[in-house]
Amino acid sequence: MGHRRVPVHWIALLLGVFAGAPVAAEAALRLYASYTKRDRLFRSDPQTGWSNAPNLLTKRINAAGEEWSIRTDQYGQRLIAQKPSARHRILILGDSLSFGEGIDIKDRFDVKMLSALPGAHIINTGTMGYGTDQEYVVFRNWKHLLESGDTVLIVLNQSDYFDVLRRRFFGRAKPYFEKVDGSFVLRPPPVGLWERWSDRSRVASVVARFIEPTALESLDPSQSIEIIRFILGRIREEVPRGVRVVLAHQGTRDFLGPKLGLSSTIFCQFADVCIDLDDVLAADPAHLLPDGHWSASGHAAVAQVLFKALRD
Repeated sequence: MGHRRVPVHWIALLLGVFAGAPVAAEAALRLYASYTKRDRLFRSDPQTGWSNAPNLLTKRINAAGEEWSIRTDQYGQRLIAQKPSARHRILILGDSLSFGEGIDIKDRFDVKMLSALPGAHIINTGTMGYGTDQEYVVFRNWKHLLESGDTVLIVLNQSDYFDVLRRRFFGRAKPYFEKVDGSFVLRPPPVGLWERWSDRSRVASVVARFIEPTALESLDPSQSIEIIRFILGRIREEVPRGVRVVLAHQGTRDFLGPKLGLSSTIFCQFADVCIDLDDVLAADPAHLLPDGHWSASGHAAVAQVLFKALRD
């Protein structure tokens, strides 16, 4: 008994379905994004791998189920009201905590401090997903604006110990430090066609998150510490004369301490002022959202501690 031949029109139909599925999925995702006002948060960046999207106005739901809004300027920084006459710059280097993920801008720690620091001009470069390596790249782009009397505030937290070991994160390439002949060399992110396609296609950006693992199989704390110490040392060396370095760190005591028996002062040699945030945030469980980001009360508590350091 011979095999039945599949009619040509059925083959054409199947091919049409397979070819049209990505187009339909792209259209559906774009429609959903438009309906929910979920604009893209990032764009590819040849230096940092990705950066905050400029001129953005969108809303999100945080881990506690609360709505929060994001509005950025031409640099991708969240818009805050500042006095044009302010001359003392505070350059903030950080990740989603500095960005204020999960809260409205009025509740973010630097905005809380601003009213009590009338002469300060905030430059908050916090970007979700950044590691200390990417923050160093950002620092190099802004350091030429710093003058004597200005401040660099580095916010270091537990996720940085993972992030500095990554070469890709959430489907995007990132810069990283590689050890060569006993020292570290900064490698640029290998931004390629996939990243550029993800900037244009919502399907590609979703697929990238699923086909590429974001978690590290293992963490080598000693390697992370070595890289972070190198980066902090570079920032310390490169800040212009008279610029103060303030380091606010979270997770050294609660994360690295139990693993390696390390003191919370391990990174303090690279800063003029060193602030341990572990006690501040542990004082009240409400200071943290379910995903570990700082809540509005957490930002307020951090602002209180940082204000004392920045005011002196």
